[in-house]
Amino acid sequence: MGVLFFFLSVFSAPGGRLALLLFCWLTLNTPVWAQRLAQTQTQPEPSSSVLSEEEEQRIAIQQYLANLALAKSNLGAVYYVEDRLDSAETHLRDALKIAPGFAVAHLVLGLVHYKRKNFPEAISEFSISAEGDTIGQRRMNMVSPDTLYVWAKNQFDRLLGGPPNLPGAHTTLAVIYTQGGYLGDAEHHFREAIRIDSVYVDAYNNLGKLYADTQRFDEAAAMYEKALTMPLTDEQKPRVYLNLGVSYMGLNRTEEALQAWRAAIGAKPDYAEAYLNLGLVYQSENLPDSAQAAWTRAVTVKPDFVAARVALARLASDEGHLAEAEKHYRQILEMGVKDPRIYGELAFVYVAQEKYEQALVHFDEAVKLDAAETEWKAGRMQTERRMKARDEARRLRKIRLRQIVVRVKAEAEQILNQLRAGADFAKMAQTKSIDTSAADGGDLGYFGPGEMLPVFEEALTRLKPGEISGILETPMGYHILKRME
Repeated sequence: MGVLFFFLSVFSAPGGRLALLLFCWLTLNTPVWAQRLAQTQTQPEPSSSVLSEEEEQRIAIQQYLANLALAKSNLGAVYYVEDRLDSAETHLRDALKIAPGFAVAHLVLGLVHYKRKNFPEAISEFSISAEGDTIGQRRMNMVSPDTLYVWAKNQFDRLLGGPPNLPGAHTTLAVIYTQGGYLGDAEHHFREAIRIDSVYVDAYNNLGKLYADTQRFDEAAAMYEKALTMPLTDEQKPRVYLNLGVSYMGLNRTEEALQAWRAAIGAKPDYAEAYLNLGLVYQSENLPDSAQAAWTRAVTVKPDFVAARVALARLASDEGHLAEAEKHYRQILEMGVKDPRIYGELAFVYVAQEKYEQALVHFDEAVKLDAAETEWKAGRMQTERRMKARDEARRLRKIRLRQIVVRVKAEAEQILNQLRAGADFAKMAQTKSIDTSAADGGDLGYFGPGEMLPVFEEALTRLKPGEISGILETPMGYHILKRME
């Protein structure tokens, strides 16, 4: 079973926005017996009502503790099979401190006591494990300890379902500790897994992830480099290369990171996470076409890869390809993603497209999901002001225009030819115009009669909405106008 974790990128996207996340895989191979034991746990019934933040936190803590108790019990069970009874008892009692009614832990602890010939304690633990079965408990008092042992051992063997894996049990427990933020305990158990089995790849991979998360990139890289010297399965090799690349990026060794991710793709040509990371590096090096190609490949091989679709949406938005950005954001929402950032970013795309009504709907959704984030509320207020200004200007039948202005007539002629050939006016304004309106695609807003330069007003009254003027000269330079409304 693969558990996907994230490692924050060091890159920033245009506008100061965090550019996404570098992907790092945390591999957790849960032994069969652990999965079987997990099935004995009672899961809380899902609730159809909306939970408060405190209730969600309480449920999350309960789930974490249940997972921790399960992992401790599993480790104790493996130690029992290994005949390391002191270690088994330690971890089983830890599990029972967290979950006193954990039947499986009581069962295994009874087996530990039986091996030590502590028959009364063994019978007591077996009895607790059968709590709720009154008839069964009465029968326990009527049979010999040996008969009870045979019953308990049969119960345990049915749950075991396969050979125990002590390094795997330590790694499982370490992963749970990592999720709870107990990194010292996690490191100890990863190290224990490696001490028991020096070529246990998953422990190296997971310990490297822990080091990367705590900015210990040199130690993380060392873990992955060591793992690459071991016999790796077809599934393990690309993941190790992926994680190694993340560590190299943390050490600012960009070329080596790229080589690692290309090696990951060489080992697994459809490795979407490696394509995502490649795209992030290309974006940081101002290679948007290469970034787009990498991210497009990622969603081609993994259509439900949300992170890659977010990357494509943001890139399209930053480059002014608003229809494309809208398409990507809508695809993400259609996949069932409920993230306020997606709603908020799509709302801003709608604002840029002047689809104000749709923008307001999506700002509202963002606020519902994250009422504490002020960006969405500010965006909504700004959108309402723009709507009112637009509606008022339309009521007064004002003209709206964009402009491109340059200092040299020959350059203006070249730009005009490009516009007539189909170039986007707003993008040309952003890259060519010397006016302060360039950042807004040359948008100058609305003007009524007598509010524009006479040369502008004369030219615009002859244009229909969407049409472009010829070259107009003023003391500022050479202008090309586009009538918007």
